[in-house]
Amino acid sequence: MKSRSFRSRIAFWGAVVAAVSVTPAFAMLVVYAPTSLAVCSGIAGALVALLLSRFLFNPVDESLRALELASQDGGSGEFGARRYRRTSFQISELSAGVNSLQLRLESLIRASSEQDAILRTMVEGVVTVDSQGRIRRLNSAAKRLLDIDAAVSEGKVIGAVIRQPELSRFIQESISSRDTRSATLRLLGTRETVIEVNASPMIEERSATPGTLFVVHDVTRVKKLENVRRDFVANVSHELRTPITSIKGFVETLVDGALEDPELSRKFLGIIGRQAERLNTILNDLLTLAKLEAGEDGAQVETERKNVRDLVRVALEDCARRADDKAMQLRVDVPDDLFIHANSSLVEQALVNLVDNAIKYSESGGSVWVEARNEGPLVEIRVVDNGPGIERSHLARLFERFYRIDQGRSRQLGGTGLGLAIVKHIAQVHGGRVGVTSVEGEGSTFSIFLRRA
Repeated sequence: MKSRSFRSRIAFWGAVVAAVSVTPAFAMLVVYAPTSLAVCSGIAGALVALLLSRFLFNPVDESLRALELASQDGGSGEFGARRYRRTSFQISELSAGVNSLQLRLESLIRASSEQDAILRTMVEGVVTVDSQGRIRRLNSAAKRLLDIDAAVSEGKVIGAVIRQPELSRFIQESISSRDTRSATLRLLGTRETVIEVNASPMIEERSATPGTLFVVHDVTRVKKLENVRRDFVANVSHELRTPITSIKGFVETLVDGALEDPELSRKFLGIIGRQAERLNTILNDLLTLAKLEAGEDGAQVETERKNVRDLVRVALEDCARRADDKAMQLRVDVPDDLFIHANSSLVEQALVNLVDNAIKYSESGGSVWVEARNEGPLVEIRVVDNGPGIERSHLARLFERFYRIDQGRSRQLGGTGLGLAIVKHIAQVHGGRVGVTSVEGEGSTFSIFLRRA
């Protein structure tokens, strides 16, 4: 409305100027010409004034209208159409200025939109604060990692919205020092989270209050993998050291003279043979784990439709001699029509490990049951024993590598500490899982869940 009234005033004053320009001629006609001629001349002068006004000021009006439309487009963020009209009234310079301003605004808005898109898709948390610690901007990853409500946090002091003492201290020190800094911090909360925070001062032109940029990385998984690797190396070294030390000691004893005693030599060589077999078992289990982990990382594991009862029968045949040695009964409760998608050799190995553990850690004369049933899209195969049971505190870690409840007894019975870890990885490469329940003094139940066919 304002621009329209402005254009109307331009047209009005243009008509006035044109009328004034023809007034002297009209006055002369009134004085020196007859009345009828004067009237005609007045009408003609008015028409000339209107035409002259339209000729002189219509381009101005059109240019102003174009500028109005351009400003409206700029205000709504649409910069596609450029409205530019040259006139002799210097409107062209104004139009060029508006056009240049549009280009600049379009560039800034596009850059801001691209920055927003980048921040939204980043897995790292990004937070910017001013020199007073007030939050300017943060992305969704920062909101998730630091548990910040983005809707109410912008403009507030970051220390008031982050309830992590170590992180708040690091942020305040970074803002005060204006140096590039980094730190690895452990966040307090319901789950353990480890973050790596990098702080950098922001170089801003025309700003009296430069801010600080914080980039937050979630390194929880990396730290856990580092701990697993460190524990794995330590456990492997410990497991290998025992048989190697034993072999080395008995070989040295034989070399020092025990070789001359046939009975003692046979005894020592028997021990060396058993320790060598233990080494071979540990190495085979480690190779099995490596292959299973490769399968979890995408390597192809061939599966086919297999009858569960057939797989259980093969596994029990492999364990039958060890059960007979302890006078234990192996019982089966598996329907004939139960099928799974499985790699038969891997599933048989998992069942052998579970049944062998049940036999190994149960008292002589006991029983081991192997049962199977449908559980939704999965089939649960359970190995149940009536052994001594397991304390609740141990259950969560039973499937870890080299984890043992009783270190001495496990080694004495020939365990490597890798059997249950292998069972877990076999289930995972099949898209399944494992489980365990136990009651002290009553026995334990180990389950493996596999996809039903």
